Amino acid sequence: MKKFISSVIIFLVVLLAAVAISKNDAIKYNNTMNRLGMSDDATVLRTNSKKNLTNTVKKLSTMDLSSYQLIFFDKNNSSFGYIYSNHTLHKLPTISGRYFSKTDFQSETPFAVQGQQSDIPSYKPQSQEYIKSDKRYISVIGNIGFNNADILNEQTLVSISPTQPKSNKTLSDVVPVIDGKITSSKHDLSQLKKVMRVSSTHKYSPQTDDFSEVQTNSNGNLYIISLLLTFLVSIAVEIYILLSLRFDIKKTKLTGDLKNNYRNGLLIRYLLFTMIPYAAAFAWSNWKIVIISHSTFNIYLILSVIAAIAVGVYQIYFVKKRSDN
Repeated sequence: MKKFISSVIIFLVVLLAAVAISKNDAIKYNNTMNRLGMSDDATVLRTNSKKNLTNTVKKLSTMDLSSYQLIFFDKNNSSFGYIYSNHTLHKLPTISGRYFSKTDFQSETPFAVQGQQSDIPSYKPQSQEYIKSDKRYISVIGNIGFNNADILNEQTLVSISPTQPKSNKTLSDVVPVIDGKITSSKHDLSQLKKVMRVSSTHKYSPQTDDFSEVQTNSNGNLYIISLLLTFLVSIAVEIYILLSLRFDIKKTKLTGDLKNNYRNGLLIRYLLFTMIPYAAAFAWSNWKIVIISHSTFNIYLILSVIAAIAVGVYQIYFVKKRSDN
């Protein structure tokens, strides 16, 4: 009965590890959504240039640069921005309609997507929804949003292209944020910064209007600690299962091949009490728990199984050496 309870504990501990991984995935995905899909390499380009926004995009479109996405956030309202894509576009979850496509960044007509909690007023005279920007009405092609991603849900983005009419905005009116392969290419990034007359750069963090606040988060450390604790608890339970088996080995009067066969039988019993709950927890987790980082969970499970086998073999055959001396 004690071994059965121990097996149940292993099953539950692995489920706890799966829940921890799932929770961490949800936090990471929410953070990514609040970064509007941009990576940790996304960079803020500080500039006070009076160059027109559309003319800047037109100039950039003629240059042979690594792929990138640029969002020009309004300095007076960071929940509003103009987006331009050069072969890199981070898709955001849509509630209705569609998100931008590559052709939108070559179109003479601007389009907009709005977060489900955007404070930019929209107009819907008939079936099509519009917002007003730069003294013109812009078609809203989709609504974006995700649970608990407040920054995403409040965002409004308008596409900008080199073929559009001249904008009323200049670079000094916006906070440009760039992401994509260009962030790892010093030469290409330097060329782009020269065009935009960038004075300084820093990593993008979406907590303030100028995106300069450094984000501190201890979730990663807690996540690693929780996985480590579940791993150690599993090993402790496996050692507990082995206690009675070790006692059986010590009190047996068998010798030679009979004793070896007895040890092998004990090892099989131990593996049944440990491997079955691992397999059951793996199946249950894939069925009931939403996990994005499957590789992390698989590695955790493989290491746990290897540790369980190593503990069992060592303990049983360690007893053999002691008893033979």
